[in-house]
Amino acid sequence: MDRKEVELLVRGAYIITMDAERRIIPDGAVAVKDNAILQIGRSGELQGKYRPAKTIDARGKFLFPGLVSTHTHLFQTVLKGLGRDKPLFEWLDSSVRRAYHLFDEQTIYHAALVGLIEAIRSGVTTVTDFQYCHPQPSIDYAVVKAYEALGIRGVLSKAHCDVSGFSDEIRPAYVESEDDFFRETEQMCRDLAGHPLVSMSLAPGIIWDLSRRGYERTRGLADRWSIPITMHLNETPDDNEFSHRSYGKPSVEFLDECGVLGPDFTAVHAVHMSEQDIATFRERGVNVCHCPVSNMILASGVAPVREYLRRGIPVSLAGDGAASNDTQNMLEVLKLTALLQKVHSGDAAAVSAAEVLEMATLGGARALQMQDRIGSLEEGKQADFFIFNPLSATSVPVHDPVTSVVYSSSPANIETTVVAGKTVLENNRICRLDEIEVLKRAQELAYRLAKRAKLGNVQWNQKITVPMQHTQE
Repeated sequence: MDRKEVELLVRGAYIITMDAERRIIPDGAVAVKDNAILQIGRSGELQGKYRPAKTIDARGKFLFPGLVSTHTHLFQTVLKGLGRDKPLFEWLDSSVRRAYHLFDEQTIYHAALVGLIEAIRSGVTTVTDFQYCHPQPSIDYAVVKAYEALGIRGVLSKAHCDVSGFSDEIRPAYVESEDDFFRETEQMCRDLAGHPLVSMSLAPGIIWDLSRRGYERTRGLADRWSIPITMHLNETPDDNEFSHRSYGKPSVEFLDECGVLGPDFTAVHAVHMSEQDIATFRERGVNVCHCPVSNMILASGVAPVREYLRRGIPVSLAGDGAASNDTQNMLEVLKLTALLQKVHSGDAAAVSAAEVLEMATLGGARALQMQDRIGSLEEGKQADFFIFNPLSATSVPVHDPVTSVVYSSSPANIETTVVAGKTVLENNRICRLDEIEVLKRAQELAYRLAKRAKLGNVQWNQKITVPMQHTQE
């Protein structure tokens, strides 16, 4: 029998498919052709049918669908660890807002590379970057360039942040207006149309970043280009306070009135929610992006994730920006999603490991309107997955790979990450770039940025300053 040519064959894996039946295939194999899964099944069945250009032997290892991170701010990676131990707005005023005007394309590019490398190393194959740092026009393309350089699937959420009220000291020379925001978003939609890995979504920012007319335009543009909408919503009580002052009603009701909410809308955080807010989300089919680590670090509160799931409201997961996390480690997000709901509710069964994995895969795919392409391992879907090597002290013994990946894993377990059938991490090594050189350059740029912005932490009543030469050793 003639064997069909395929680009990649992974064999011998214990496969967690996350398909509709939640099939688990011991000694499983995946054949990949034209970036997609051609066939998935038992190794013995597939090996005789295909002639692969590349074979990965995954015996003794577990194969999962790639994790989908639906919210981060990659530019913040170079601000990691600054402005800590403060609530949301004090943190912003002591880190991000003071450095915003000093970012350039090189700094954003290298910040994005580092954040994406960390994501890849934690099993992430799709990253949504909520890019609101615009001290220069068209600077978003630096993030697109980083996606392309590493070969990861990316969603560029072109976001608007109204910085016109910043003080003279920190206001950038270029202040993006609403008109600029919509014009540049539409141009990026044209430029990225048909891109094999990078797509667009629309991000109004936060409730005070756009006018009523701006939210109405948001819905029109999203419909015209068939792209999702995502925004920070009710992370703190400030959203509702502003909306009541400005519009005489809470933020969710106002957005619903503007026609923004729908199945293509993802509310990031959604912590401070009323019963009516939750009912509106259920009625409109709104998705929620849960960011447990940043919510805890900034003491923003606990999102009612268990209630969302009970009501059938789709939930996805994300790390949020590294300036408020402080990592892009998605495995950490998985564990803390479960733990936070358990301790908050006093119920050890509040959110299970299986539910967490569903949020991180299928939930993310749905939020991005990509459920027909990613989120599970099925024939015809994109070949996005990671291989989990259980042989580490963190994980051994593995009795159940689902609970292991959620509760007892680390990036050291993620041996190989594949996006669209191409390895972006293989045998614990980033494939397309010199990782050490990227990290050194990012450290240099971050150091210079912090120095120019006069950023730094105080510990034990002394300013902490790391000498540049020390960071390069």
